[in-house]
Amino acid sequence: MHEPKITIVTPSFQQGQFLEATMLSVLNQPCPSLEYMVIDGGSTDGSAEIIRRHADKLAYWCSESDEGQTAAINKGLRRATGDIVGWVNSDDVLLEGALAKVTAAFEDPTVQAVCGWVVSIDENGTAISRRVYPQPTRDVLLCRSLLPQPAVFWRRELFQQVGFLDESFHICMDLDFWVRLVGYGVVPKLIPSFLAGFRRHSEQKTDARSEKWQTEELSIWRRIHGPSADRKRLRKSIPLGWRIRYSLMKRAMKLGFFK
Repeated sequence: MHEPKITIVTPSFQQGQFLEATMLSVLNQPCPSLEYMVIDGGSTDGSAEIIRRHADKLAYWCSESDEGQTAAINKGLRRATGDIVGWVNSDDVLLEGALAKVTAAFEDPTVQAVCGWVVSIDENGTAISRRVYPQPTRDVLLCRSLLPQPAVFWRRELFQQVGFLDESFHICMDLDFWVRLVGYGVVPKLIPSFLAGFRRHSEQKTDARSEKWQTEELSIWRRIHGPSADRKRLRKSIPLGWRIRYSLMKRAMKLGFFK
């Protein structure tokens, strides 16, 4: 059976303290058909030197001024030749065995995209919390920001239908892309496993500019649901059965399940 090639893109800017951990978390995956690219925005914190240390294992890298994170991700995704693609930000990590689980899920030719669970980690890489959720549905994904970006992968061919990331978004480019996938009829299949580590730290983009994040998120919901849409009302519109399953899973997580 043909083993699919997986392309991972890491956008980076002034994240030298985390960058090598991110790169090693990808490069150390047992994935023979890995295509890995690092797109740095011209960092001055030693990031380029870190990238050079691993350059022989990279399909492509650069360190040059760009138009921001979304443009950097697109720069890598447009170069991708993998059957499956995704991106991992330079402060996040893939967990051990993640790409093997992703590869296995895509053995089903009907699967167009997958998603998994994430572990929140601190600046030192220590786990501080875990996030689980049930299989997403179209109704859920069009009403709440659910999918953890570093644990989502999809077939590269989908770019032909939905396009690349919208560079007018600086924070919610992932949410915008997920809802466009859903609009095309693609709901990611859940891999019930922890695939990635999402790092929480003082310079984190979503924390540092939360007002901007909320503005971008709201613009997406109002594009879909109309100018009166708001976050709280949309969440209440999600089918009760799914909300109950989600609540039970979160409670089980707190009791020590889902290790």
